[in-house]
Amino acid sequence: MRGTLGRAGRAALAPAMSLALLAGFPGESSAAIGVLTYTDSQGVEHRRENPPDAFCIFFESPAVKVSNGTGTDAVLYRDRDCTDSLVFVFKGTRLEFGGDRPQSIKFG
Repeated sequence: MRGTLGRAGRAALAPAMSLALLAGFPGESSAAIGVLTYTDSQGVEHRRENPPDAFCIFFESPAVKVSNGTGTDAVLYRDRDCTDSLVFVFKGTRLEFGGDRPQSIKFG
C-alpha cells in the first residue's frame, strides 16, 4: 500500500512542478545583469544595478548620456511612460544626446 500512495503522490506532484518551472517560482524575476548609468543635463550621474526586464524605468530628468553596461538590449523613450520610443541602446553601448533626450528606458 505504501508503494501505491508514493506513486500517486509523485504523479500528482509532477504536473505542479512542471507548471512551476514554466511559470517561474514566486519572487523570481528577470533582470538585465549589469549596470545602467545615465547622466542628466546638470552633469549628475545616476546608476541602476541589475535593472528589471520588461518594466518602464523613468529618469529623474532627461538624460544627455546613457550607458548600457548590462547584457540586455533596451529601448529609450522620449516620455516617462515608455510609450514614445526614441532609439535602441544595445548591450554594452553608450549613447549621447543633444536635442531629443530620453526620459525612460525598458530592458528586454
